[in-house]
Amino acid sequence: MKKFLAILILVFIFQTPSQADDIRDFQIEGISIGDSLLDHFSKAEIKAEIEESRYMYERFTKQFGEVYLYKGLETYDYISFLVKTDDEKFIIHLIRGAIAYNDNIDECYKKKDVIVKDFSKNFKYAKKKDRSFKHGIDTTGRSTVNQTKFIFKSGDQLNVQCMDFEEDLRINKNFDDGLDVLVQTKEVFEWLSSPIK
Repeated sequence: MKKFLAILILVFIFQTPSQADDIRDFQIEGISIGDSLLDHFSKAEIKAEIEESRYMYERFTKQFGEVYLYKGLETYDYISFLVKTDDEKFIIHLIRGAIAYNDNIDECYKKKDVIVKDFSKNFKYAKKKDRSFKHGIDTTGRSTVNQTKFIFKSGDQLNVQCMDFEEDLRINKNFDDGLDVLVQTKEVFEWLSSPIK
């Protein structure tokens, strides 16, 4: 039964054409990079969400803002998006699907392995990088990320990762341990990689 569930989840994570080389071809819950967030939220809702999540990006410029979607999802507990704050069309530059594994992080690692194996078969042309590191939000150094990246020639990326937060931090900040599947443009990656000190 568990094998069947793992395969079923993979079917819903991405609908991809064979050997696609543009991340705009990928979908999470039917939504793609390049879509307008206005198809799912009002302008007022988007602006309110960006303000509400701003504290998580205080060390960065205000170029992008994050918006969350919790309702009507088939596979993920929630998905989130990064959009440019000055873009009137609110074009999506990052989509992240998340599944919580607060009670059993080992299940997250198993799910990640299944997804990475599938992506490795389908994206042989993409550069694959595995790494584990301490999560930057935790000053104690006890929160970890186990990540596999698939980097396209364009610099755009697919990331599959398990995050395991230090327990007090997780509870106090209302974070979830678990799986993230991200699709992001090169522009978002560079923004997240270059924090303003």
